[in-house]
Amino acid sequence: EYDSDDRPVQETVKPMVDGGTEGFKGHARVIIPGMTPCFECNIWLFPPQVKFPLCTLAETPRTAAHCIEYAHLIKWDEVHSGKPFDADDTEHMQWIYSEALKRAELFGISGVTYSLTQGVVKNIIPAIASTNAIISAACALEALKLVSGCSKSVSNYLTYNGLVGTHIKVTEFVRDTDCLVCGPGTLIELDTSSTLSEFIKMLEEHPKLLMSKASVTHGGNNLYMQSPEVLEQMTRPNLSIPMFELLKGTPFATVHVSGMAESNGKKVSSLRKLRVAFKGVEEASKMDTTESS
Repeated sequence: EYDSDDRPVQETVKPMVDGGTEGFKGHARVIIPGMTPCFECNIWLFPPQVKFPLCTLAETPRTAAHCIEYAHLIKWDEVHSGKPFDADDTEHMQWIYSEALKRAELFGISGVTYSLTQGVVKNIIPAIASTNAIISAACALEALKLVSGCSKSVSNYLTYNGLVGTHIKVTEFVRDTDCLVCGPGTLIELDTSSTLSEFIKMLEEHPKLLMSKASVTHGGNNLYMQSPEVLEQMTRPNLSIPMFELLKGTPFATVHVSGMAESNGKKVSSLRKLRVAFKGVEEASKMDTTESS
C-alpha cells in the first residue's frame, strides 16, 4: 500500500526472495515491493517461449521435438476428438511418445525418447544438482538477511553461471514507477455518491490521465467495458451505480482502466493503475473502531 505521497507504507511491505535455475545457470533476487523492481518491471528478462510453426510440424519435421509436438498439438485432437490432454496422465504421455516415435521413423529422425517427450510437452528444463544447491543457498542467505537484519540485502539481482568456471554477478535493476503491479498508481479521490459514469468522465479531465473511452476493471471483474458490444451491454447498468457500492464499500481500492490517452499530442492506447480513495470514509472507520474498543 502507498500513502498520499506515493511512498510505500512500511507495515504493508512483504519482502520476497526468488530463485531459479536452468542447467548450469541460475539467479537469486530480492523483491521489496515499492522499493525494488518486481517481476512485471523486468518481464523482458524472461526468454521467449519456444514455439514451432504448425506448417513445419505438419509437413517438414526436422527434429525429435517437431515429432513430439506434432503428436501433442495435431495428432491428439485428430484421434481423440476434443478430449482434453492431461500431461500428468501416464497413459496420455505414453500415447504421445508412441505417436512421436512413429512419425520420427517415418521421416528418418532419431532421438525421440520418453523422457524427451515429457520435457517437450511439459516444457521441462533439465536441472543440475550443484546449480540448485548454489542458488538455494543464495536464497536462504538473503532470507536470513531480511529476517535478522544482519546485513544489507543484495541489490537486487544475482546471477550465477557455472558453465565455464564459476561466474557470479550482481546487477541492480531499476524499478518501473508506472508498473501496473508494484507501482503506486494515480490517486483518485471520490465522494461516496460518485457514480461509475462520473468516474469515467473524471478520467477525461484528470491532468495526469486525459483518458477517453475508458473501460474499468477491479479485482478481475469488469465494471464497465467499452467493447465488445455484448460486454458493453452487460456492464452498462453499472454506469449509474456509485463507485463506493461497486467497490464493496472499502475506503481504498485499486482499479485498472484502459482507453485512449494523450501522448506527445497523439491519442494512444493506454492501460493505467489507479488508487481510488473515498473522502471521509477512512476517518469514519477509525472513529467506529475507537468507539467500539
